[in-house]
Formats: sequence, C-alpha cells, structure tokens
Amino acid sequence: MKTRITDLVQDCCPADIELGRYDRDRTARILENVQGRLGMNPSHPRRIRKVRRILLLAAVLALAFATAAYAIAEYTIRLRKPAADEDLLAGFRYEEVVDGKVWNSEVLVYPDAGMVFTFSCPDEMTRTPEFRCFWLPQDATEGITDEQGWTKRLFCDAGDSIPYCITTFDSIRDGSQYVLNGDVELVKEEQLEDWQILEVTSDYSRMIHPAYERANYILLFEKTTGFLVLVSGESDMETLEHIVYEMEIRESDVPPVAGGGSGIGLMDLGRG
Repeated sequence: MKTRITDLVQDCCPADIELGRYDRDRTARILENVQGRLGMNPSHPRRIRKVRRILLLAAVLALAFATAAYAIAEYTIRLRKPAADEDLLAGFRYEEVVDGKVWNSEVLVYPDAGMVFTFSCPDEMTRTPEFRCFWLPQDATEGITDEQGWTKRLFCDAGDSIPYCITTFDSIRDGSQYVLNGDVELVKEEQLEDWQILEVTSDYSRMIHPAYERANYILLFEKTTGFLVLVSGESDMETLEHIVYEMEIRESDVPPVAGGGSGIGLMDLGRG
C-alpha cells in the first residue's frame, strides 16, 4: 500500500488561521490529526532509536503547517562562544524577594566559560520530562527509579571517573542561560522529529583545578515543549549515543521548578 503525503495532510490545516498569532489548542489539534493519519499514538513515550519514519513525518508536518508558519511557536536553544573579555557571565544563580526587596544570592563568575546556551520560550513551562533507560554501560550509583524504570536523574560514579550522568532540566524559562566550561566544541547536530540533538565535547585540561580532563555531552531538546534532557560523562561519545538510542522520554507529573531572576546555570558534568 502506498501513502501519498498529499493525502495525509489534506484538510489537516484550516484555512482561517490568523498569521502572527500562536494558537496552542489549534496547533495541538492539527498535530493530533497528522499523527492520527500516520498511525502514531502521541500518548505513548517514544524511544529515540524508533523514529525511522522521521523524513516522512517531517515532510508531512512541513506541508501541514506551510500556511500557518507564524501560528506555531517553538522553544529554541541558541549556542554561542563568549568573548574573551565578556562580562555577561558574571551574574547571580538566583534571587530572593524578602519584604518586597530583592536580594541577590551566590554571586557567580565563569572565567572559564566555553559555551553559552540561551533558551527562548513562547510560554511558561507547565510540564517536565522524565526518562527511562534500556541500556547503560554499568549500573547507576545514584538516582531513584519507579517500578517501570522512570526517573529524572541517573548518576554513575566509578571511583576514578564518572562514566555517565543523565538528568532533566525542570526550570527552563524564557531567557534562561547555561554554560559549559573549558574548551568547548560542537561536534554534531541533528534533528529527529521535534528533538534537537546536540553533541558537545569539552576539554578541561587548561583549567587550574580540573575535576577531569575531558567530558562529552549530548543535549536532547524538544522544541514544542521545551523539554531538556542532558546525557553527559567521561565515557566516549559512542557510549553516550548508545544510551540515548536506548532511552524513552515522556511527560512526567512533576511540575516545573519555580525560579527567580535571570540566573546563569552550569551544565558541567557533576556540577550545577
């Protein structure tokens, strides 16, 4: 049986969409319609390695939303290397409001920052992710899972190294910034459905007191929800990729973490 993309997107996108205005409910209905025609169940968690029909789905969504480009708002992540003399990275982790006065707490300065990650959010986060792993190079030493293996953090301390750390970020908001220290390099970027996947490596050997010489990072960022899951470790990138390909990520029932100010957080392995 052959399925034509034109048949899949027929009548999916209403003609009366107002350009320049984001309509969450209408966008969800369009997406549900397209997913239904593809035989997808959006309530089921998706394992990263099972998105083999990605090109078909991407083509379908591109056509379905062609006339409504400005009606769809996305969460975005932007990467940049800070200037050598940049003062932007001196900030505060958080702010406290006491009796109407704002008190800055824990001054942060990042003289070794190698990459800045800035997030743009069309709406305040109302959901947070959780994950489960079907393959790990060795058992986690920290992290609590439920009976089905779902969790928000897994950490492995091998004594002389940190093979992996997997964690969710539950306080992403518009303007949020995070940094990676050391000599940071983006080595790979790809798109799987709505997931933006960034592979980054950081060399810490030039730092004064590095906890390790090098670490690898894989950022999994979902553009329609703002979900961010970070897989990092001293393991090689191929090992971290194996972890990612054997993961499932879904919405959890844990609300976002409330945060104040415009704090700059850390993504470095074992920090933050």
